[in-house]
Amino acid sequence: MRSTDCVARARRAFGRDTRVGHAGTLDSTASGLLILLLGSATRLSDYVMQLPKRYRAVLRLGSETDTCDYSGQVVFCGDAEGVDEAAIDRILPSFWGVRMQRPPEISALKRNGAPSHRLARSGLGAPLDERPVIMESVRRCSALENGHMAIEVVCGKGTYIRSLVRDIGTRLGCGAHVASLRRLAIGGFRVEDAVSDPSAFVSARLHSPRAVGTAFQRILLTDAAEARIRNGLSVPLREAGRYVPGAVGLRSGLCVEGKGMIGFVDRQLGERGVLLKPRANIPLEDRTDWIAEGATGP
Repeated sequence: MRSTDCVARARRAFGRDTRVGHAGTLDSTASGLLILLLGSATRLSDYVMQLPKRYRAVLRLGSETDTCDYSGQVVFCGDAEGVDEAAIDRILPSFWGVRMQRPPEISALKRNGAPSHRLARSGLGAPLDERPVIMESVRRCSALENGHMAIEVVCGKGTYIRSLVRDIGTRLGCGAHVASLRRLAIGGFRVEDAVSDPSAFVSARLHSPRAVGTAFQRILLTDAAEARIRNGLSVPLREAGRYVPGAVGLRSGLCVEGKGMIGFVDRQLGERGVLLKPRANIPLEDRTDWIAEGATGP
C-alpha cells in the first residue's frame, strides 16, 4: 500500500469531512511506519518530520542500480567476493554525523518545478545537488551472507537510505543497492504499535498530539500564558511557564503545552526580552484532532 493510499483509506474510515495528512512518505518499494495526522493535528506535520527515524535495510552487494534499490536497472557491477564483515564494520562509522548526501534521481524532489523521477524517466534527468543530512547511527545488524546483509540506521529529516546504501557500495568498491527497506520508528512511535489493516483505523488507539510534544524542548504554560497563546498573542518567555528539556534541538521548534492545547512558537527578541509568538496551535478538547499510526507493506 502506497502512502497516498493509506491516507485515502483513513479519510474514508474517519469520514470525508475529517482532514487527514501524513508526516513523511515512504518509497514505493519500502514498508513500515507511516504517521497519520487527523483534524487540526495536520498542523504538526512539519514537526513530526523533524523527529529521528529508524530504518532497517537489507543491502545487496555487487551491483548499483539507477534507483538505488531492487526496482531499477543495473548501472554498475562490481566484485563483492573480497568484501568481508570486518571491511564493512570499518567503513560504517564514517557515515555517522552530519555529512553531504546526493539524493537519488528517482525521487520526489523537484528540479525546476518538476519531480526528479519524472525528468529522469523521460531522459531529462541530471544528478541532484548534494545536501546536508544527519545520521545518528549506522550499524550492521546481520551477518554477511550470499552478498546480503542488514543495517539499522537512525537518521534525521531528508536522509535517503537508498543513497546511503549506494555510497556504502561505492566505499566498498563493489556497488550496492537496497534489497528491502522498512521504517521501524519515528521518534517514540513504533511500527509494532501501528495498524496494518486500514479497516481497523476507526477502532485503533489514537495518540494525543502531546505524544509529539514530549520529544521537543517544551514550555509548560501558565494559565495566563496559555490564554494569550490560544488567542494568537505573544508571551514574554520569562512569563510563559516552566521549561522542560527534550531530545529534539531548539532549531527544530520550541513546543508550548497547556491544559487544553499544544503548539509551537517562534522566538523573537522584543523590548521585554524574548517573546514567544504562536505559530501552530492544536486544541486538545476534540478527540478527532489526534494522531494515528499506520503501516504500509507487509
